[in-house]
Amino acid sequence: MFDLSPSTLFLLGIFICLSGYLLWFFYEHHQYWKRRNVPYLTPTIPFGNTLDLFRGKISFGEVFSRAYLELKKQGHKHGGIYYLQKPVYIPVDANIIKKIIISDADNFPNHGMYVNPADDPLSGHLFNIEDGRWRTLRSKMPSSFTSAKMKKMFEIMTRMVDPYKKLLDIYAENGSALEIKSLASRFTTDIISACALGIETNTLNFENEDLLRHGRTFFDYQWNKYKNSMVVAVPRHILEKLSFRIFSKETEKYVLKMFKDILRYRKFDSPLREDLTASVVKLTEWREEEKDFSGKKVMVPLEESEFAAHMFLFFCAGFETSSSTQTFALFELARNPECQNKLRKEINTVMAKHGNEVTYDAIMEMEYLDNIVDETLRMYPVFPILPRICKEDYPIPGTDLILEKNTFVMVTNLGIQRDPEYYPNPEQFNPERFNRENKGIIPHIANIPFGEGPRICVGKRFGLWQTKLGLVTTIRNYEVTLNEKTTKDFKFASDELILRKEGDVWLNLKKIT
Repeated sequence: MFDLSPSTLFLLGIFICLSGYLLWFFYEHHQYWKRRNVPYLTPTIPFGNTLDLFRGKISFGEVFSRAYLELKKQGHKHGGIYYLQKPVYIPVDANIIKKIIISDADNFPNHGMYVNPADDPLSGHLFNIEDGRWRTLRSKMPSSFTSAKMKKMFEIMTRMVDPYKKLLDIYAENGSALEIKSLASRFTTDIISACALGIETNTLNFENEDLLRHGRTFFDYQWNKYKNSMVVAVPRHILEKLSFRIFSKETEKYVLKMFKDILRYRKFDSPLREDLTASVVKLTEWREEEKDFSGKKVMVPLEESEFAAHMFLFFCAGFETSSSTQTFALFELARNPECQNKLRKEINTVMAKHGNEVTYDAIMEMEYLDNIVDETLRMYPVFPILPRICKEDYPIPGTDLILEKNTFVMVTNLGIQRDPEYYPNPEQFNPERFNRENKGIIPHIANIPFGEGPRICVGKRFGLWQTKLGLVTTIRNYEVTLNEKTTKDFKFASDELILRKEGDVWLNLKKIT
């Protein structure tokens, strides 16, 4: 027999009581979908359906894509899972998905991500903000990406081709392995900076390294799996009381200064430019003609910190999504030389008709290039989830379920785009899925790498153009193969929200003469 002191017995009692309460807490929360007679995947206390995420076996996006595919396999129209203790609704049926993100989007207007502009000003960017303020600002953005403006931007984009190619030449000539993501990020950083911000960053010449470092924190710091978990599982008002932040103070200081300087320069010293920054600068000024989303009230102007938050989003999304898509595309083209050769042949044929110049019209003609990009985005939607919050109780069509107000909904474009019903052999890279004959039979809702409905990515067109320019520059001039440093077994990195291959993509370049 152990002779335990009264204080030890007291502490042991507290531990047993606390453990019992936690078991009860998670058990009770994990009954939610069962009580509502909704199909669900069996959770594990305390992780719910996220055990493999926290064990580092899968990525954040795969939690939901796997749930979708399993529910689909079981023949369900929808179902529920648990992120730790929190119930998450997974729509599976195409009609339900379309209703949530398109037809009835007014009842699912917000992403449910963390936003606290007062204490964490950079969190108040366009992706995070909600309700009327989001609707007002979102309505102002499409004019920045019209076809006419994209043609002008493309002329600016092409200025980055020569410095990019010079760096690629170095790797091709000395035979050293190229870690493509970091170089592609410099290419897209210089493009988005010149086109959208009107500044020359010269990261291809290895200048402004701090800019790249802080740009990466937008994804690495804001959307790592631990912060994602806090945002999903813990009520926002509690996070606010805990002074929770999704950006570091260091990045906040750097970004606020950078964009406040840009704002002041644009207002008082800059020659007139018609670009994205100019459009957002106008929203910082009180204008009687600038109405909110209702069309009746004058829009409340953006504060300097709001301007900085929105522009930081555009900048970071502009360089990251395109460089990631290029990386995944080159990874697959290196693994599929027949696709690479076919693309190179198309590039050479089309460009011969355009004086061997990389022009807007030339790239518009490259149908197989479109197929390559579409198939890459199908397999690797860089942002693999489309989260929504149910604003009011909502009857799910074709079912008996009334989805409760404030329920967290996760539409998984990664799961949908790897659904064998829509894409036979979904793990296989096959650009022919998107040729003229086949593209028309793909359900609209089955191809949504940029989202859909009112919350569709505002910079979709810009991202596609710089991705295509990077691929044309590379495949036209180099034969691309995988270097032995690239791991053969593919696995998504488990530490962040956006899709990234675990281990870098290393390429060999052989110059084409």
